[in-house]
Amino acid sequence: MLVRPSQPNSNGPGADDKTSSSSFALRWHRDDIPASATAEEELARLGTDPSGGGEAYAHAQWNLPLFDDDDSLVVVPGSHARARTGAERAADPYDDDMPGQVVVRLRAGDCVFYDNNILHRGVYDGARERMTLHGSVGRHVRGSRERARNVLQHGVGEWVDRCDFSALGEGNKERKRAEGMRRRLVELGRENQGRDVGYSLEG
Repeated sequence: MLVRPSQPNSNGPGADDKTSSSSFALRWHRDDIPASATAEEELARLGTDPSGGGEAYAHAQWNLPLFDDDDSLVVVPGSHARARTGAERAADPYDDDMPGQVVVRLRAGDCVFYDNNILHRGVYDGARERMTLHGSVGRHVRGSRERARNVLQHGVGEWVDRCDFSALGEGNKERKRAEGMRRRLVELGRENQGRDVGYSLEG
């Protein structure tokens, strides 16, 4: 869950305190591609390398706000399918007017799905109440290093097998779905046991 913080979150990708102790902005970034990547490296990670390198990407994030007027997500539409332009590479990391940017305006109960490698940033107004459900979905392909890196880098493999779904009751579809999700995460961890899946971003 993404909640309006009283202090900036220094753990997120590109997090930095740009304004005050409660209002802050993240730098422009792609969640699984570092800013230092060359155009060729970007295309390979995006699965759009014309030479056929890289793995087709199948991972999306979603945001579902519980309060109205959530406009903290800013994206550059179409950037998930291409390398950054020269202007995007040269822009200030905190540019408030990136060419082609769109501010995603959501009301309570709206849901937006987006490729986490779209060029995006978060801009958070500390004076506004914010609570947003945030998660990811992805196609689990056996041996997929990309999916493993996106999921396992956050340490989910260390606690997911301890999740207790008994409150959902016996035999209902919600519990079966939750147990299925847990099983797939455990399998992903086993397939990558002993492998250094790495981190998407440093810092």
